[in-house]
Parts: sequence; structure tokens; C-alpha cells
Amino acid sequence: MSEDGSCHTAARQQASSDRKAVLMSNSTSAEAARLGLLVENRPQYFQCREIDDTPELLEQSFGLRYQVYCLERAFLNPEHYLNHMEIDAFDAHALHFGTMNLEGELVGTARLVQDGVAGFPLLQHCSIFPSETELYRPENTVVEVSRLSVSRKYRRRKNDGPYGDHIAPAVYAGNERRGAHAQNEGELIVSLYRALYQASKRHGITHWLAATERSLHRLLAKFAFPFRLIGPQTDYFGPVAPYLMDVSEFDQVILSHKKPLLDEFLVGLEPQFRPVPRRW
Repeated sequence: MSEDGSCHTAARQQASSDRKAVLMSNSTSAEAARLGLLVENRPQYFQCREIDDTPELLEQSFGLRYQVYCLERAFLNPEHYLNHMEIDAFDAHALHFGTMNLEGELVGTARLVQDGVAGFPLLQHCSIFPSETELYRPENTVVEVSRLSVSRKYRRRKNDGPYGDHIAPAVYAGNERRGAHAQNEGELIVSLYRALYQASKRHGITHWLAATERSLHRLLAKFAFPFRLIGPQTDYFGPVAPYLMDVSEFDQVILSHKKPLLDEFLVGLEPQFRPVPRRW
């Protein structure tokens, strides 16, 4: 090949590389997946992890729960929490998670309540269909997804739901800026569920139990979380219904790649905990 040909080839390769770099920073998750761009190389606005080993973050999560459950939604009496931290008996046997933004602020939190002496929180309020058996099988390790809370910083418009489940603006207070990759509806919530999923795989958890309101259920349904209704709606921190999800079923949803954002659920998960396709 001539020297000019080599230069043209190098130029084409550089142009292709530059194009991918631009697409990586500007494309949506679906666009990036369609073009074969690696999830690991795509920047993320929200980062979530277990926070039980970080007392400062754990206190911030309790403070966020107080803000949401006591002050904003008035589910709990704030006079019962004089230290402005919402804590209950179930926290003693729960795994706690926090989502941080680029400025290091804790802006979302949730917990996985493990079965203990007190049982699960929702079973104190919700009834279960008599035909339900999966929840009670001894071979299953069930946890309850509980105390899901999102900072009001991400719920500032009249159309925002309680979980920030609306397409977010590109600029926030403090001059925070987010690329188009971060403008997926409900991305903050998805970051929380990614951490819950990875912790479940590491701890051998097989099922998620949750008391879910309609707005959250609609959001999770968009990402094909296979939650199954197991009881009637009741008034428990507002109108909710109990749902159960088999984590192994969600494994197959992730592996199907039908929801490209879910590819990120496997990023950082150790090989021994990664799901494998079912053989029918």
C-alpha cells in the first residue's frame, strides 16, 4: 500500500474513533447499544452502592427518608423523629443503599429488608392472595425492597412523580450538567435498582417483595422488571399493592438485551455472580 493509502487508512480509523467518542458522550443508551459501544465506557451520572459501611452516608439516607416520608408525603409523624432521621426496627436487619450524583450528594436511597423476627414490613399492612405459594417456599431467599426515597431536587416540576419519573432537564442547581446519556426517564431509580440487583446476586437473594404504588409500578414495567401481583391494593403509605419478583426471571430480561439500559446491571458484577442464559 502506498504512503498516501496508509495515511488515508489512518485518517479513516481516527475519524471512526472520534465518531465513537462523540456518540459515547452524546447518544442515548439505546443508540450506544445499537452501535455496539461498550457500556463500561459510557459515563454515568448516578452511582449507587451499599452504604452500611459508611456511617455518614447511612445517616444521610435516614435524613432523606425523614424528608420524604415525614415532611413531604406526611406518611409518618415528624414529631416521632426528633433527630430528623427516619429509622425503624427493620433497619437492624436490612441492607442499605445510597445513590450519589456527580457532586457527591446522596440523592436517593432504598433498603433490602431481610426476613427476621419482625418479618417483612408490608406483611403488617398488606394481605396476600390465599393461592400464593412462591413467597413462602423454604428454598427461596426473599427480601423486601423498602423505603425508596428520591431527593426533591429531582422532583421539582409539577409533572414529576415521587420518584423523579419524568425526563429530567439538563441543568440542575449548582450548575450540574448532565449529558444526554443521563436523560433517561427514571435513571436515578434505575441506579438504585442496579445496586439492589447486584447485592442480591452477591448475597444469594432469590426474590424481591415490594409494596408498590401505581406510578412506580409503571416505571418499573417500562424496564421489564417482572414483578407479579400477589395481593389486593391497600392503604399503606398511600394506595399500594404487594408484588413479588423472581430475580432469576429478571436475569433473563437483562440477558435478552431488549432494554439496553439494563446492560449496565452487569457492569462491575463479579463473574461468579453473573447470570447465565436458561436452556429450555
